[in-house]
Amino acid sequence: MKHYLNHEYAAQLEDLNKALEMDPKMTQALFDRASLYSLSLPKEEGGDEKAVADYTRLLDLKPNDCSARHNRALCYENLHQYDNAIADYTALIEGDTDFSHVPNKDKQLALDYHYRGRAYQWYERDYEKAVADYNEALRLDPNIEGVHLHRGECFEALGQADKAQADFAVEKPK
Repeated sequence: MKHYLNHEYAAQLEDLNKALEMDPKMTQALFDRASLYSLSLPKEEGGDEKAVADYTRLLDLKPNDCSARHNRALCYENLHQYDNAIADYTALIEGDTDFSHVPNKDKQLALDYHYRGRAYQWYERDYEKAVADYNEALRLDPNIEGVHLHRGECFEALGQADKAQADFAVEKPK
């Protein structure tokens, strides 16, 4: 944690690698290293591929871990592996997910519906599935940002201009 707080990422990676040598099943070290790979290290030292590998190892140990699955889905999106991202979001939404470490289960689920809807919209061009996910995200968290805009874009693509304009009125396109 000291290295993380001081932005000493190489030292943090060294400590995490040592911890995992000592205990390859240390889930917190796997999570921290995956996060370091995907967020803080230069791509040549880390990257989403290495993060996915660590999140996958963690999920082998704790298959219902909400944070690991959510973050792995984001890495899959960055890697353009959209089917894998959708599968992880679906597992979060429909599976036996452990939400005990998140402050608000409904807000987390709303976020996962939003992100899965984005994947359906942007990558699959399945606007009806996207709208269904955006509807569920708004049901769970009526104040979630970006969903009205994205749903409006889907309505527009589906030729439902009135619904699109209603969503755009709530959240102006940027």
